[in-house]
Amino acid sequence: MFDRSITMVGFHTIIAKHESMGAMSRLIEEALAPMGFNTLILEARVKFRCFPKYSTGTVTYEDLSALADLCEAKGIRLVPLFPCLGHQSNIPRANPYPLFHDHPEFLEQQNIPMETGWPEFAMHAWCASNDGAYDYIFPMIDEMAEACRAEAFHVGLDEVFDIGLCEKCKDAPVDALFARTVKKLHDHLQEKGLDMMMWGDRLLDCQKMGYSMWEGDRFGMYPALDRKDEVTRDIILCDWHYEWHSAGYPSVETLLREGFFTVPSFWRNAENAKHFWLHALEAIYLGKRYGWPGKVGGLLCTNWRGLDDEYVEMLLAGIRGERPEWEAETGWGVGDVIAQVVPKGKFLTK
Repeated sequence: MFDRSITMVGFHTIIAKHESMGAMSRLIEEALAPMGFNTLILEARVKFRCFPKYSTGTVTYEDLSALADLCEAKGIRLVPLFPCLGHQSNIPRANPYPLFHDHPEFLEQQNIPMETGWPEFAMHAWCASNDGAYDYIFPMIDEMAEACRAEAFHVGLDEVFDIGLCEKCKDAPVDALFARTVKKLHDHLQEKGLDMMMWGDRLLDCQKMGYSMWEGDRFGMYPALDRKDEVTRDIILCDWHYEWHSAGYPSVETLLREGFFTVPSFWRNAENAKHFWLHALEAIYLGKRYGWPGKVGGLLCTNWRGLDDEYVEMLLAGIRGERPEWEAETGWGVGDVIAQVVPKGKFLTK
């Protein structure tokens, strides 16, 4: 199981291609390991052994296994991520992932023209009432976990907009649908001896907390927080906020009061990340003062562009404090966050 006595100094990234594994290894050896990162959350686009035709990328089982070797040698815990429920197509188009071309019955909304984009449509989700999808999803999760020799698995569950809309779901409470999905994923991982991580946004009342509908919920899922038998407090929640919130980040203290191991998560804006982290420190103090059962478990730097050699060079340049000609690209900003914020959070590990 995932050792929670070790404060997480985490990095999340996407890797889609077998050819990019060298870039991933370089980032680990030249940046993540030397800077003291101890957790890598890897959103890999895998060429699956179990269902090759439903692969979303070309990263192989052998690639993941070799990466697990490297991470182990560097003292880094490797946590695979498979997006669940939401994110079953890429923004900005409504073209679902391969599984749903063969099984459109698993989608919450069917017959959406593939060329439809934001803001008419965000992204596909699978139907929270159709358990047939798990016949495919669980073997994919198991394959990734086995290849990574994982102690924990991240199931995504972020930015779900399509829920409670189809004939199967329309009469069910939306929070019950979401909580049921959380429990099914949690129970499967528990049977495999794995801890569960997820993004925390669907458990947040965005209108009450002042968040956007991306970083909090406004479709009725957030009351799932009160369904403690299904949304169990052993789940590790990654609380992401990538925009400046002048009034603070009330989600951190909310999740601590609820008893979660909570990990504030940043993206490419160093000023936002430092502002968010200062509020997380306040939450740590308040939690100790008022006896909240949860814990700020560390920090997580996220990256949302697939790694390749050029992009890793951008990340490394940001870490070195260089401002190259492609400064506007996300890579420099993510590297800047790593350089400026990670040293501020590492003291928690002592």
